[in-house]
Amino acid sequence: MKAVKYPIDPIKRSAIKNRYIAALSVQKVKGGITRLDYCQKEWKKVRRRLPQRSYFPSDIRKILKAEYYKLVLYYKHYINIENAISKNDKDKLESIFSYSVFHDAIADFFMDASNEFDLSVCHYCGISYINKYSVSGDAVGLERINYADKTELSKILHITTPTTLQTIYDHQPYNTFSDFNNIVRFRSRDKFHSIFPKTVDKNHFDLDHVLDKGSCPITAISLMNFVPSCSVCNEKLKKQKTLGSWKTPIEELSPTSPKFDFDHQVEFVLIPKPGRKIGNRPTQQADDYDLTMDVKKPEYEYFIQIFHLRERYLFHKMEALFWLEIKCRYTDSRIAMIATALTDPEYTPQRIKEDIFQIPLDQRARCFEKLKRDILK
Repeated sequence: MKAVKYPIDPIKRSAIKNRYIAALSVQKVKGGITRLDYCQKEWKKVRRRLPQRSYFPSDIRKILKAEYYKLVLYYKHYINIENAISKNDKDKLESIFSYSVFHDAIADFFMDASNEFDLSVCHYCGISYINKYSVSGDAVGLERINYADKTELSKILHITTPTTLQTIYDHQPYNTFSDFNNIVRFRSRDKFHSIFPKTVDKNHFDLDHVLDKGSCPITAISLMNFVPSCSVCNEKLKKQKTLGSWKTPIEELSPTSPKFDFDHQVEFVLIPKPGRKIGNRPTQQADDYDLTMDVKKPEYEYFIQIFHLRERYLFHKMEALFWLEIKCRYTDSRIAMIATALTDPEYTPQRIKEDIFQIPLDQRARCFEKLKRDILK
């Protein structure tokens, strides 16, 4: 329910797309050409055989940089011509636009702080945190070495000498990288860190394909087709579903689209149940309230139903009731009274209000951010 952060300025928007292409252009294949250049050559061959091929750009980079509305057009056209495409060409397309081949480069691109993605909360549900983090390369390296058999050790360490491999294998497990370095005399004094960096970036998020890569391989590695999300939304709920109907994705339902407007089209509302007597302590009367979603534009029902937002947020109704109680308890007049009673010029009504309502923390996206904002309106 949160838009993926892309620059609005056309120049900056173009720049981040070009950085994405550069990130995918690092990997090499046989002959010294980049994997992306190889994919371009193969794409031209397959494209010639596609029905109504003019629907698709001949330059693969235009597909990778395309805005989401264009990806929807590519997707819809592919679905329409799929039955006319040979099995061999379908396999070729999956190989050309292979997410698994480019996975690491794509994940690194989203984790690169210079690209300014707001990796904090799932863009689909707003319930779960997503983030990147760094761990010690020592821990990562030791784990790989300690649990590897001799075949895997050979691949990791680039060692083929049987006696050396046997020696390394016999001394597992290693507690520190120094223990490992001291076992065998390597040419490099620090063999361990020549293989494993001192820190390793990890991620605690999924990159969901808004347009299912299995249904349309041509959009499988396009930048605007990726939404950082939690594993519940990606793996358990959305899976291969389309935001819209299967043949007709709805452009404005993707967090990567400039038209995505969940914030204004859907509102969380707490409503007292009929006949219930409502007091000033909502958190102690949880059963007397319903937490509902007021949907202004019907298309957003697709989004709500796919991610089971009503059911999932209902479980967290106490979050909404807490902020309703705080809102009722700390009116502006009562906050002014607190400031007067404190007689400390540093504790202005504004500062007290910020402390009570945790406004400074809201400068960074947090779970239940929209829920809180809607209840406090």
